[in-house]
Formats: sequence, C-alpha cells, structure tokens
Amino acid sequence: MAAMIFRDSSLVLLLAITMGLTLPAPSSLAEVLITPALLLMMSFSLTEIDLRVRGDLRGGLTGFFINYVLLSGLILALASVVEKESLHQGLVVMAAVPPAVAVLPLTRLLNGDVRLSLYGEALSYGAALFLMPGLIYLFSGRGDVSIEYVARTSAILILLPIIASLYLKRLNLDPVLPINLGLFIVTYAVVGLNRGDLLVNAGELAAIAFMRTFAIGSAIYLLARAAGSSPEKRISYTLFGSYKNLGLAAAVSVVLFGPEAGIPAAVCILAENGFYILLTWARNRARLI
Repeated sequence: MAAMIFRDSSLVLLLAITMGLTLPAPSSLAEVLITPALLLMMSFSLTEIDLRVRGDLRGGLTGFFINYVLLSGLILALASVVEKESLHQGLVVMAAVPPAVAVLPLTRLLNGDVRLSLYGEALSYGAALFLMPGLIYLFSGRGDVSIEYVARTSAILILLPIIASLYLKRLNLDPVLPINLGLFIVTYAVVGLNRGDLLVNAGELAAIAFMRTFAIGSAIYLLARAAGSSPEKRISYTLFGSYKNLGLAAAVSVVLFGPEAGIPAAVCILAENGFYILLTWARNRARLI
C-alpha cells in the first residue's frame, strides 16, 4: 500500500504537506535529510537529461530564455515587493534555479515537443552552474554570503546529481520511488519547520504562486499561439515558463538562508501541481492541441 502511494507524486505531495501542518514536531529531525534527499531526487530525475544532446537549437534557446529571463524576471520582480527578508531570499533562490526536471516527462504526457524540452533543459542546467550563484549573490541582499560559498553550494547540488545520473542510467532502475521519496522528505521538512509562518503568510504567498505559475504560464501559451508556434512547441514553452526546480530551490534556500526561506518553494510546488492538472484537463478537452 505504501509503495503504491509513493508512486503517485500528487499523493506524496499531499501527504507531505498534511503531515507538515498536522505533525510538525519530527520535521526538526528531517531537516538534516533535506540535502541528501535532494541529491537522491535530482540524481534519478536527471537520468532523462543528456547534456550532450543536439536538437532544436532555436527552440531550446527560446525555452531557456523563457525560463531564465521571463519567469526568473517575474519572480525577482515579485521578490522585490516582499518585505520579509527570508521570503525575499527564498524567491531569489527560486528565480536562480534552472527549470524543473519534470518539464521533460510532463512534455511527454502533454504531447509537447520532447526534443525541444530536452535541449532546453540541457542548456539550462549547463548555464545554471554559472547563473545560479550569480543571481543569488546579486539579488539576495545578503552581503555576508560570499560568492564563493554560493558557487560551491550550487556546484555540489547540481554537479553531483549530474555525475550520479550518468551511472544510474546504466542500471535501468525505476526512478519513481526515489524521486517521490526525496520530494516527500524535502516538502515535509520545509512545511513542518515553518508551519506557523506558512499559515501567517499564506495569502501573500498564494498570490505570488498564482502569478508565477498560472498567470505567466497561460500568457506564454497565448503568446506562442499568437506567434504561430506549433501546438507541440506551445506546450514546451508553457512548461518552461511556469516550472522551476523547486526541490533544489527549497534545499538551497534552507542551506544558505535558513528553514524559513524554503517556504516560497513549498507553496509554489502546490501551484505547479495545480497548473499541471489544468493543462491535463485542457488537453483532454482538445483546447490546447
């Protein structure tokens, strides 16, 4: 029964959030597991991405631009109006991380352009080694956090999973359970550690999550359609415009700025899941493709 539950990402997420809100005490023990859980989740997730891939250069660059310029720019703009320092820093980290690894499987499920998404992901993760520490250092507002420390943390949390994924590919292991286990640990720890602050700031964070997921994702789809992009490309562009690697964002936020900085990522995980449900509903009614 437990294995069946942990094969469903939506149920895993719901369980983690519910437990974090109703049973927060053990989350203090789970805090030390956030980084190992992220490395586990990222390693198995990245088995689908080949950084050597060659494909649709123009489409891949467009996906990269949408994620790292349009979406990151919106998140940074939203972060600039958030008064609470820890939440501001969490949003800055969210803007700095690459797109969600889930963009690739979601592209397949929604009948998008898989090769475009694969190439865009490869470009984004290669660039993230430089963009992620640079953006965090420039926009976090924390002069006491050195660029060397941010760069080292970013490199460890991106490079190690990339290297591990090369070996995991050869083993042909089922990635679903370890990915969902990592998702559960990271989400439960962040929600449980910040239960009180999460409830207090729920309204502001919900509005931010809606803007950076539903609003911009829908706008990018409509712009892609107006520009004459194929239905498959529209799906890929929409996913690049609405999904960030929130597991990585939560872990980096906690490591660099403390548990409270992970709250925005936890809230936005809910929004991204809701947006996928909306996209699935629209696809099933032939409104997108």
